[in-house]
Amino acid sequence: MKLPGLLFRATLAATAISFGTQIAAAAECQGPFVQCARGVNAQCSLDPDGVQRMTFRDTGGRVVLFEKCVGGIYEARGLPNPYKTGNLGSDDLPFPRTEVIDPRTSYD
Repeated sequence: MKLPGLLFRATLAATAISFGTQIAAAAECQGPFVQCARGVNAQCSLDPDGVQRMTFRDTGGRVVLFEKCVGGIYEARGLPNPYKTGNLGSDDLPFPRTEVIDPRTSYD
């Protein structure tokens, strides 16, 4: 690992701890979008408010695959595809929280 990346992580971790920031806890991917998470090799975690977050790297067209998968699940349930309508979810199926990591700017 490169020294700048290591220093950045150490500083970020120390900052998060010193400000009492709650860091998301690792969790097994669950729910209606689990197949989408698996399809892009996402890591799932629980945000401090208990909602699942799916995090994955944007390599090899993964964002497009994820969007098609999520949109397909909405359509299969007779709901509008949020990627086509811009309407992010419904009471029947909330939009999944995601975090996409740009491999060009990450330190891993």
